[in-house]
Amino acid sequence: MYPAILLLANLIQAKNDMIQPPVIVTFANQKGGVGKSAFTVLVASILHYQKGLKVGVVDCDSPQHSISRMRDRDIESVQESDFLKVVLYRQHEQIRKRSYPVIKSNPEKAIEDLYRYIEEQDAVFDVVLFDLPGTLRSEGVVHTISAIDYIFIPLKADNVVMQSSLQFAEVVEEELIARHNCNLKGIYLFWNMVDKRERTESYESWNRVIQKAELRLLESRIPDTKRYNKELSSLKNSIFRSTLFPPDNRQIKGSGLCELIDELCAVTHLDTTHTL
Repeated sequence: MYPAILLLANLIQAKNDMIQPPVIVTFANQKGGVGKSAFTVLVASILHYQKGLKVGVVDCDSPQHSISRMRDRDIESVQESDFLKVVLYRQHEQIRKRSYPVIKSNPEKAIEDLYRYIEEQDAVFDVVLFDLPGTLRSEGVVHTISAIDYIFIPLKADNVVMQSSLQFAEVVEEELIARHNCNLKGIYLFWNMVDKRERTESYESWNRVIQKAELRLLESRIPDTKRYNKELSSLKNSIFRSTLFPPDNRQIKGSGLCELIDELCAVTHLDTTHTL
């Protein structure tokens, strides 16, 4: 087992022999604009606020730290909106949980900062999601990826994006997993920004490339919809992407998120039978 994960397991084992170390997950891609931070927030929020899991997020995508900044904007939006204040109050009354922590870090110290938070806050997580920089060249990224259990790679049917995404997956497979230099249990790809106007033949062609590369592709297909760009706002009474709330039921319908999360939980063996 990777030394950092062993340290984490020992730390949690010392607290309670019945507690298992958290599953560590990341949405990763070398290309920007494919939704890795958006999926991190959406999946974290649904698992934490709706599925009954204890969730943590480590934002080590420095220097922008987009999720940490989103948390700040979310708090400001709640402070400025009576509607959101009521929604937050009702949510707390129903689930009796605080918002999941967003631990601000960088790739070099991400694992260390997670351990420190667990120790100092006496925290227990079922799953921790890491938001990483978009390139393996960033200092510390390979080290952090080595401590992660599962990588999920959003794909877009664009030649440049696909070449970069497949190269990223193959490098991790060949340099880390195949050589047993990591804790990774698997890499899973899934289609994002699926354009209904795109020819089926295009996706089928890329699927054959993925299969030939012996990479695993989820069945979930996320449609190209503007709702994924919608953050929490004090001016709108609808919620989709937020660190404080799960998406509205009316917003999540047709988004593909439910299917993606079901597959993610099946792959990672996360138990969501205690849905709130």
